Amino acid sequence: MTAASVFERLVQGSVTSNGAIECSREGYRPSSTKPDTQAQMALWSQRLTQHTELAAARQIAGLSDAELAAFATEFTLSPRYRRIDKMRFATPLGVATFGAGLAGLTLQAASLGAAGRGMLSAFEVICLAIVVGGLGMVALGTMKAFSLTSVELAYGRVGLYVGLLDEQHPWLYKTFLLMRNRAAQEYRETVLRERGVLRGVDCVLMREIARVDEECVMTLTARAVAEQVQDCGGATLAAGVTAEPHLTLVEPSLSAAA
Repeated sequence: MTAASVFERLVQGSVTSNGAIECSREGYRPSSTKPDTQAQMALWSQRLTQHTELAAARQIAGLSDAELAAFATEFTLSPRYRRIDKMRFATPLGVATFGAGLAGLTLQAASLGAAGRGMLSAFEVICLAIVVGGLGMVALGTMKAFSLTSVELAYGRVGLYVGLLDEQHPWLYKTFLLMRNRAAQEYRETVLRERGVLRGVDCVLMREIARVDEECVMTLTARAVAEQVQDCGGATLAAGVTAEPHLTLVEPSLSAAA
C-alpha cells in the first residue's frame, strides 16, 4: 500500500482498496498469476470472513486435488496464520524506534546532568519525535493485529476444509454419518470418481446436500407420509430405502430349557 494509492482512494471518497472490493464479490476468483501457496491461503482465509461458509466451501471444492493438497501441506507446516501484509513489521519497528528515542533522551540527560537542564535542545526534540513516532507505529500495528483476528480464526477453518478426511480429521465421523443420506452418498461417489480423495470441504457440502434432501422429503403431503408409515408390507420409503427388518421375540421351548 503506497501513499499514492491511499490518496487516490481518499479522493474517490472511499477507504476500501480495490483488492478488498474484488474479494468481496461472489464470483471473484484468485488471481491467475499463480501466487505462492501462503498468499493463496491468506486470500481464502479473508474470503471466508467476507462470505458465508457454504459459499466459500463451494468455491474451495471447485479447486483441483493438487491445489487442495498443496494447501493442506502448507497448513501442516504452518498451523498458525502467517501475516503477509506490510503492517506486520509496524509493531517490532515501533518498539525499536521507541527504544532508540528513549535511549537518546537518557544519554542526553546523563551527559548534561541536573545543571544543564533548561530548554529542550534540537537533539532532545528529535528524540521526542522518535519516541512519539514509535508509539504511533506500535498503536497502528496493534490495531491491525486486532483487525486480523477473524482472519486468523478463518485460517484454521480453511485448514479443516482442505485437510484429508483421514483418522486424524475431526469431521471423519460426521462424514460417515452423512453417508446414510442417498443424495450425499451420490455426491461422495462423484467426488471420488472425478476429483480424488474426500476432504473436509466435502463434509460441509454433504451436510448441506443432506439438509436440502431432508427438507424436500418434508414437502411431501401428510397423507402420502402416513400411508408409508402405516404400510407393513415392506414398501419403499420416500428416501428410496426399504424398511429395516426388526428382531422377533421367540418363546423358549421346553426342550431348550431342559
